[in-house]
Amino acid sequence: MRRRFLFSTTVAEILQRIFVRDFMIEYINKRMIDWATWCKRRDDGGLGYPGKSNYCSLVQTHGDRAAGPITESAPAMEIEGIIIAIRAKAPAQYAVANWFYLKGSHTVKRIAQELGCGETTAYTRLHALHLAVMDALNEIDIAAQDRAYENRVAAEAKSKLRA
Repeated sequence: MRRRFLFSTTVAEILQRIFVRDFMIEYINKRMIDWATWCKRRDDGGLGYPGKSNYCSLVQTHGDRAAGPITESAPAMEIEGIIIAIRAKAPAQYAVANWFYLKGSHTVKRIAQELGCGETTAYTRLHALHLAVMDALNEIDIAAQDRAYENRVAAEAKSKLRA
């Protein structure tokens, strides 16, 4: 097995190997990495993944059934909405997201310098960002459950009126 040196690894690899259990919420980190990938692939003028790929065209025109548009950007767009809200409310937290996920493969030392803090503080801020994203995702889930409950109650009331 070939051994990697610290300077040749990306920030995501370092975080995954060393600090995940102490500073990160692994699920949120994965969602953030997926969001960053989505943001970086903006081949369509700022709308995320390309709207149409050769594979999707092939499936839609030559498949057994008429396939609708294949969308893999919904989770990334969910995170995008959360990050936009964070940017408006807490620009310092947005800076953490920007440096850790969007700016590229920088060392933690460089990210800490750009954020104007120490490495441990940078990781603490990253953890705070993960908590904020997790709270926002939970709020989205709760709102969806509330809407589903309200729709179910309204449908039951409507069926009782008919009877």
